Amino acid sequence: MDAFARGLKIAARLIKDKALDKVVAKRYAGWDTRFGRMIESGKMNFKKLEAYILENGEPKLQSGRQELLENILNEYI
Repeated sequence: MDAFARGLKIAARLIKDKALDKVVAKRYAGWDTRFGRMIESGKMNFKKLEAYILENGEPKLQSGRQELLENILNEYI
């Protein structure tokens, strides 16, 4: 039970301090684009997605920055 309480306190501090907000916002910024909103709203099907990729190419790969997130979390633990 103590471990759960400690975890809850750590999670509350992470949220209060907004420690992960910038990293998460940057990681998922593509969903705020016109194309991302079309996918989320269901206006894109696999055929349209395929045509988009064939026309525009594969998206640039980017790191999920897992190590950074682990380091931030470890600072709070």
